[in-house]
Amino acid sequence: MIKGLKFVLFLFVINSYGQELNTEYWELKKNLLESKTDLIIEFKTDCIGGEFFGIEDAEDCVYERPFYVFWLKGGKYYKRKFSNCAIFKTVEMDESELLKTSVSKIDEIKKAEILPVIHTSEKNENGEKETVEMDIDHFCESKFIFHSQSGKIVKTVNHYYLETEMLDEKISNDNYEKNQKSILYTLCKLIEKETE
Repeated sequence: MIKGLKFVLFLFVINSYGQELNTEYWELKKNLLESKTDLIIEFKTDCIGGEFFGIEDAEDCVYERPFYVFWLKGGKYYKRKFSNCAIFKTVEMDESELLKTSVSKIDEIKKAEILPVIHTSEKNENGEKETVEMDIDHFCESKFIFHSQSGKIVKTVNHYYLETEMLDEKISNDNYEKNQKSILYTLCKLIEKETE
């Protein structure tokens, strides 16, 4: 019973550090939406499975959960980082390839998706094609939320799907090249540069 209670309390503490309860984040988002900002991008990455730590580690900021807001307003580029570990100020950027690309490719972004890790074999002895799909229980997932004059777009990128080239040493992922050419791959690379 005590272990179960500690686990529930641990999940509550971790959740309370996220953007869900960050009042500065909600205030900024509200102001940007109300002021008809040209483009707003919310971004965060969560990793699922693989790493466990105690409640005391979460309080000491061993596990930072950063999330970002990027926006374009009046021809100027801005970003702000939020986290459970520190308070960050808004930064005006000279330029932002992330925001420029998102504005120019918003229709492509609407249609984009990252495809699962699969391999379809040639016909077997029965004349049937076999498809193998692989998944794992520990991966990182990035979430983009775009707010533009034409509405809201939510895109989720499973990094396992995006980065897996081979199912094993002999079997290739049929979707690897398509995923690498996706606008979502491009946005992931651009956001890496702009959040360093």
